[in-house]
Amino acid sequence: MTIMPVIIMIFVFVPTIVLMVGMPYLTRETISFGVTVSAVQFHSEPLRQMRESYAKISATLHTILFIVCILCLIYGDEHSKQQSWIIVTYSLAMVVISLVINISYHFKMKSLLPMLPIAQEPSIMAVDTEFQKRNIGLSSIWFIIHVLVIVVSIVTALRHYDQIPDQIPIHFNSSWDADRYAAKSYSSVFMPAIIQVFITLLFIFENWSIRRVKPQVQAADPNRSIRQDVTFRRAWSYFMITANFLLVILFSVVQLNMISLLNINFAIPIILIIITFIMLYYFAISFWAGQSESRLERSADSANVRPVHDDDKWLLGMIYFNRKDPNLIVEKRFGVGWGLNFGHPVSWLILLGIIVLLVVVTRLRG
Repeated sequence: MTIMPVIIMIFVFVPTIVLMVGMPYLTRETISFGVTVSAVQFHSEPLRQMRESYAKISATLHTILFIVCILCLIYGDEHSKQQSWIIVTYSLAMVVISLVINISYHFKMKSLLPMLPIAQEPSIMAVDTEFQKRNIGLSSIWFIIHVLVIVVSIVTALRHYDQIPDQIPIHFNSSWDADRYAAKSYSSVFMPAIIQVFITLLFIFENWSIRRVKPQVQAADPNRSIRQDVTFRRAWSYFMITANFLLVILFSVVQLNMISLLNINFAIPIILIIITFIMLYYFAISFWAGQSESRLERSADSANVRPVHDDDKWLLGMIYFNRKDPNLIVEKRFGVGWGLNFGHPVSWLILLGIIVLLVVVTRLRG
């Protein structure tokens, strides 16, 4: 048994588990398990106990599942296909457990809401009409650097195409020996470049969305709320630019290894370092800023502000569907960051593009 799959599991999934367990503590003080509440209700004893209960149950189940997966990797067959299936099965089980816990607590929250103390809502609503003119985050011009790296990778592969072996490695076992090959073709050789382009377009879209999503301004202290919003968006814009650049480098390394211009023993450490850095970067921002800047400049006299999007437009408190809302991107209720408005037709085109890409990659790898 090689220890590398276990190391990958620890660096990739442990931060993810911690983030999921701590999610109720990262949300806005006006959202509890996908349900709109007041700040007074959020800090009430019943909801404090619910957050504590959620964290304990989530931590217990995810820890048990993680230990089982590690034991399967340690005592299972070292065959790469089996190890891959173990990790895929674990990932799916982790998603299912999270969904079940979140949905159950969402309904528990809805049933508890009528029994919570009622706080008078403010009669003043603040709107930031200048948010699109503010200097929020990095310009998408920075993605030109990413495009240049992709172009260099493509040109390099084209120049060495004749020297590429007829069979190129597309999968490696736990000892980093190639155990699966594909016939040389333009589609197989340039698949990493195709993935680079698709990922870059997604990150450009995310960075653009950061400037477009309407902020939620607290009427009691609009200046502080605007500062929070600008800091939050700027931090995530930096993440989008940095993470995309590192992913472009990662797939360039993969492509260079596929065409035998980079040794696997040199490529693997680079790939692992990049993945670990992105995960830790995401983890750090999430806990530093919280959901929609909820942890920035926290005030003792939190305003009783309601989210922009009403509860009846959110399916299970997680999926936003509103055909009348022109916004394609909205703030998440579960999780950190932004999500799609599934009432907008473009959101389905984005999902279709992701599915098509996954199907193409799977067919080429098969």
